[in-house]
Amino acid sequence: MVTGGVGEIIGWAGRTWSSRNYANDNAFYMNICCTIIAPSFMTAAMFIMMGRIIHLVGTEYSRLKPRTYSILFISADLVALVVQAVGGAAAASAETPEGSERGANIMVAGIIVQMAAITIYCVIQGDYLWRVLTERPVRPSSSGVVTPRSDIEGASNNLTLEKEAVSGRARLTPNIRNMLLGLGISTVFIYIRSIYRTIELLDGWNGPVYVNERLFNSLDGMPIFVAMFVLNVFHPGRFIAMGKERNAVA
Repeated sequence: MVTGGVGEIIGWAGRTWSSRNYANDNAFYMNICCTIIAPSFMTAAMFIMMGRIIHLVGTEYSRLKPRTYSILFISADLVALVVQAVGGAAAASAETPEGSERGANIMVAGIIVQMAAITIYCVIQGDYLWRVLTERPVRPSSSGVVTPRSDIEGASNNLTLEKEAVSGRARLTPNIRNMLLGLGISTVFIYIRSIYRTIELLDGWNGPVYVNERLFNSLDGMPIFVAMFVLNVFHPGRFIAMGKERNAVA
């Protein structure tokens, strides 16, 4: 998330620079490449968070193991990142408008890969939550399920994890529900942003979508701001104990 945030700051700095110096190619590509690539780091963080939630609530409800979940989606995100970086480099080094357009199309391919990963992630996430809420595990529960206990009475930064045979729904503590809410909101806004950037780049550098500043601010800047703001409010370190846990074995 920090890397994504820094990338966004650099991208918007480039956009501000470009607005004051239209002929500066460095400012232009600094804006384009950073604002397109930076959200890939945010989605990677979201995939890790969901894998963590699966581990806490119960792996028996997930079609994928938490480790497999993280590896699969982060790999897809990495592919999207590399494709977007290659497209950005091609666009930045192009000496003709046609070469620049080819670079933009490569970046679009990267965004589409990212959108596909987020779509599959949403489907699997939805299937997992449905199975938890309706108590329909994919496989029998393994012994020693890790169950989080929210500290409703005080120390909100600590979670006591006890191994106890309880339903998955009972493990959806207020902290985990809040984290899921934050992830859901962030996912929706990043998805909206991905749809917009795909249409924008397919429309070309001189297309009506690309040159519309209000569209960019409302469909790229605003969604990314909301996604980052929400994940700071619903911080994983506070809600799903990304650090050390204590397993109390009966």
